[in-house]
Amino acid sequence: MENININTFNKWALIGKDKGMETGHAPAVKKMLKIIHSNTSILENKFSILDVGCGNGWVVRKFLENKNCDIAFGIDGAPAMIDKAKSLDLKGKYINANIESWDCTDNFDIIFSMETFYYFKNLNKVLDNMKRCLKHNGIFIMGIDHYLENTESLNWDKEFNLSLNTLSINDWLRKLNDKGFKNIKYKIFGKKENWNGTLIIYSINN
Repeated sequence: MENININTFNKWALIGKDKGMETGHAPAVKKMLKIIHSNTSILENKFSILDVGCGNGWVVRKFLENKNCDIAFGIDGAPAMIDKAKSLDLKGKYINANIESWDCTDNFDIIFSMETFYYFKNLNKVLDNMKRCLKHNGIFIMGIDHYLENTESLNWDKEFNLSLNTLSINDWLRKLNDKGFKNIKYKIFGKKENWNGTLIIYSINN
């Protein structure tokens, strides 16, 4: 079956739109890194990281700037994005796979995702997979701009030819809780007029 999300992201990679996404999401990612640093000591020792929906690998490369980063792994469903990631980074490990059917066989200290989780139709399976892959005392952290309270994002499916899973903040928190994630917290980052901000949700597995 044709996946319109993958088709769209392939096109975006080929026309260089991935660079704009990197620039636009950088402030939220910086905030997410601060959350990891202020809530855990993971970055101070050897650590592993999985970036779910890694795009061109820019977040993986960001983590690799830390000398303690032992394993940096990125997965994305769009082949053109993974091709670009591999061309830009020889240190990170990248895989092109359908994240909804991919079975994670490794364990990670950090599972990170920026602007990916609302694309999943089989969200329960993906969350089960992430929970299983997260090490004890590890952190799962995701950032999304498309959620029910951010009304400016609610027409993105039609505007960008995408298939989206639209949930409220409470829906997201309930989903993670139902899947056994612990110590779930959230923050809203970058709120301004006509934009509710990036929803950042994180869970420390202790």
